[in-house]
Amino acid sequence: MSEKIEKPAISVITTEKVFDKKEYYSDEESFSATSQDEEMEWTEEEEAKVRSILDIRLMPFMLAMTFVLNMDRTNISNAISDNLAADLGFTNDGVNTGTLVYSFIFTLFTLPSNAIVKRIGAHRWIPTLMSAWAIVTWAHVLIHNFSGFMAVRVFIAVTEAGFIPACLTYLTGWYKTNELATRLAWFWGIQSFASAFSGLISSGVFRMEGIAGLEGWKWLFLLDGIMTHIVGFIAFFFLPANPLRTMGGLRGRKGWFTDRQKKIALIRLIRDDATKKEQNKPIEWSDVKMAVTDTKLWTHLVITFCGMMSLTPIQNYLPTMIKSSGFSVTDSNLLTAPSYIINLIVSIIIAKSSDKYGNVGFHALIGVVWSFAGFLSLELLPADAGRWSKYGTALFTASSPSWHGMHIAWMSSNLAPIGKRTLALGAIIGSANINGVPGSQIYQVADSPLYRRGNWINVGLQAATFVMFLAQRFRYSITNKLRQRKWDSMTEDEKKTYNETTKNRGSNRLDFRFRL
Repeated sequence: MSEKIEKPAISVITTEKVFDKKEYYSDEESFSATSQDEEMEWTEEEEAKVRSILDIRLMPFMLAMTFVLNMDRTNISNAISDNLAADLGFTNDGVNTGTLVYSFIFTLFTLPSNAIVKRIGAHRWIPTLMSAWAIVTWAHVLIHNFSGFMAVRVFIAVTEAGFIPACLTYLTGWYKTNELATRLAWFWGIQSFASAFSGLISSGVFRMEGIAGLEGWKWLFLLDGIMTHIVGFIAFFFLPANPLRTMGGLRGRKGWFTDRQKKIALIRLIRDDATKKEQNKPIEWSDVKMAVTDTKLWTHLVITFCGMMSLTPIQNYLPTMIKSSGFSVTDSNLLTAPSYIINLIVSIIIAKSSDKYGNVGFHALIGVVWSFAGFLSLELLPADAGRWSKYGTALFTASSPSWHGMHIAWMSSNLAPIGKRTLALGAIIGSANINGVPGSQIYQVADSPLYRRGNWINVGLQAATFVMFLAQRFRYSITNKLRQRKWDSMTEDEKKTYNETTKNRGSNRLDFRFRL
């Protein structure tokens, strides 16, 4: 028998109005499209059908876009193994400088991205960014020295920076809190697949060296740029603005949903998270102040900064590390592929478990412990170990499952109102990239090929991340208990007075409960 879905309990115990149609969609067409009973009920099967439509229609294209993003981001590591630095007249320390500058510029430009999303819509901003960085990607063909290399790395950082924050904001307008971790695991997992694919095709593309007078690595950038142009052009006509507007363009004249499904697609989000009724509300200075002064947000940013810093050296130098173990350039790039496939599969398994059972912090620790063990193994591996032993250890380390997606979903569910959350989504992507500044200096030429000093740094970073994840979860847990105790001690009149008079907003409210 089908069970009807009524208003579920959500993380905010509040008497505030849950859904204001004019507030959520201000234009007349959207207002009339959402004219319904706020007490609307639907079955689990109906909601599953809506979710299935999103997973079949929307999510694959989101994955296609992030796929080409990471093809364009990871091709630099493949190009390094094909002697990019030597061809342009500098060493790998120059590559490190380029990575440092890229990370700094990228972080700087992530911050205003979601403010632009609020103004023009993610469905317009995302394809605009893709078209821009596609041009810069194939422009690598035109560089001949270190100055040219630095110029394209700066411009590609500027154009790529806003993509992921915009996508995260966009996805929160389609999926519920307990659905995001798995989808974000796919989102980042497909980037791992893109890295694997880049390694596979680069081995063939590099054989085009000399055609039209171009080096092999220049052909790699050119082909990646063309592919991004194609996907970005399609995105202009495919991405819908919101669940009420899926008609037209490449989506078909009838759109994705029936009238009833449109209502379910929208109201289920509001009931899951009441703050999403302000999804289209512009960011205000009060949101900025709340974000800047929230120490819990800062903890999430520091976790990301430290925990993901180790990715920069292992991702940039994985093909080179394999090559130094005694493999050819072609084989080195091919042998990077398994690490990305393992990362994809294990990351999704862990994220699905997180969505089902909760305890995101504990699930994230799996990846942290894996990385800790991997870098420690690299450090303790004898210098005279065989090439397959060196490869196996590097493979294990690089295969560490990503906790980034579920961590973002965890942070997002614990931040309100929507303006503060939107800023945080940009900030955490910035934090995940600014760590490339110190991260680019972890593996130095003087420390190669075993990078003993660099691996000890990575071990320490993972140990610190482990402690911070536990501390953040403990803080959320103890805050929930203290707030619940105080809330339970209040009379109904005191609760009503609090709701009517409190100046606390979002996750600062006494009746807000953090997701563990």
